[in-house]
Parts: sequence; structure tokens; C-alpha cells
Amino acid sequence: MIRFRAFGIAFALPLPLLLMPLLAARLGLQAELGSIGIALCVHELAHLLAARLAQVAISEIQLLPFGGSARMENPYQIPAGRLIAVALAGPAANLLLIVLCAALVQWRLLLAETTAPVVRTSLTLTLFNLLPALPLDGGRVLYALLQRPLGEARALRIGLWLGHGLALVMIAIAVAAGLRFGSWNLTLLLAAVFLLTSGRDESAALAGARARRMQDALDANGVRPVRIYQLDASTPARRALNLMRPRECAWFVLTKKGVPCGLVDGRSILQCLIDGDAPEAELGSLTVHRPPQPSPAGAPT
Repeated sequence: MIRFRAFGIAFALPLPLLLMPLLAARLGLQAELGSIGIALCVHELAHLLAARLAQVAISEIQLLPFGGSARMENPYQIPAGRLIAVALAGPAANLLLIVLCAALVQWRLLLAETTAPVVRTSLTLTLFNLLPALPLDGGRVLYALLQRPLGEARALRIGLWLGHGLALVMIAIAVAAGLRFGSWNLTLLLAAVFLLTSGRDESAALAGARARRMQDALDANGVRPVRIYQLDASTPARRALNLMRPRECAWFVLTKKGVPCGLVDGRSILQCLIDGDAPEAELGSLTVHRPPQPSPAGAPT
């Protein structure tokens, strides 16, 4: 992955993407590659503009072989209205690009053959991103609409399940077309891989947002009661986060086969989740206070 900054924005560029111009020239698809670049730039610039207007920070823009992805600092800390506005800005900009191309053809400023690749690419990018599956724009909208009635965790699971289901359908289509016609759609396969591998990042982002809110609530309170839990060291951090309460300090006694092996405080767990650790990380792998080991018989203490 190549990373660089331009105009104050961080960009990430996978190495295989550098081969796209050579591959397009080899296959005679220069026009299609140019249309992808135009549609993608319009899409991501619209996300950036909407994010600036909504005061949402964009941490990085990933340019991928099948499109792009504007990574917000943490989409699960953003109010639902702002999240929807930023998510829909990209598809809306591509629709406006299609309308502009049609107008230029109607005014005879451009030929239909010239704008056709841009229109096709913009329409494909719009329809794909509006699918209700995380982490696509449509999935962000779906999550924003479901988080209040269903809760954050369930809304996230639904979005990720739909994303995985969509990825499996895309793989099936690509494999079936490849076996039947001998032509493999790598773009479809790469997009499916992206959908399948994004779940970990989305879960970590949600856990980080919840941990940040919990930490802010703890900082806002003065004297608080303490609650002590006993959990197996293999328990995921997500389970501990669900047990914690905003008005209580939490300590967790970790055990292995019923024997205490460590002690971890709630704030350490919250900080790990805020820093981006996976919510499935075992509590035993986090920073813990370990009890002193018994001295050998006869050794000085």
C-alpha cells in the first residue's frame, strides 16, 4: 500500500492499482479507465465536500481497483443525519455527472460516443454504492436508519451480513461467468473481497465509538461505585464493554480454568478499543495487573 498526502488529505493506493493503466492499454480499454477516473474523482470529491460542510473528518481516501473509499475518522460517532448526508453525497454527485453528460450531448457540445463510458461507469458506481450493505454508502444509510430502533450492535450486524451476502453473490456471478464464457471479472472479485474483509474494521470502529462515549461518561462523573467481574481470560473485549456502565468503575478478575491469572481495569479496555484494537481481542492479551507468583519452597520472600 502506497500512502501520500495531497491538498492536506491522506491517500492510500494499493500496488496492483499501478498496473491498471498498463493492463488497460494492453486490452484497449483506455477510454473505460479514463471514465473510471472521472467518475471516481467526482464521487470522492463529493464525499469530501459533504464531510467538510458537516464537520466530519476524513482520515484517508483509499483508491481501489473497483472504486474508492473515503474513510471517516469514526462513522459511528457521527449523528445519523450527518452520516446519511456524507454517505449520499458521492452517489448524488455521480447522478449529477450523468445529467451533465446528457445536457452536453443535447447541446451538441460533446458526442454521445464520448460521454457514454462516463455515463456507464457513473451509473454502475452509483447503483453499487447504494446497495444496503456495509461499508458501502447504502450500508451507511441503512445503519443510520436502524441504529435507533434496533440498537448499534444489531444494526451493524445486519449491515455486515448483507455485505457478506452481497459478496458471495458477486463471487458466484464472477465464477459462473468465468466458467461459462472464459472471461473472469477481476473487478467483481476484488469488490467481493473488499466486502468480506471490511467487517473487522467496521466492528472495531463501532467498539471504539462506544468505548469513547463510555470513557467520556466516566470522566464527567466524580465519585463512582466500583463493580468487580470475574471472566475467563479468553473472553473478548466486546463482552467486557457490554458489562460496563457509565456511572461505575469496572475491574475484571481474569481466570484460566477457574484460577485467577490477572486483573484488568475497565479504562484499559476502553483505551485499547479506542486505539483500534479488535473487539474480539481476548482480555488476557490486554494490559493486565498480574498477581505475584508464589515463591519456591524455602526461597526468601
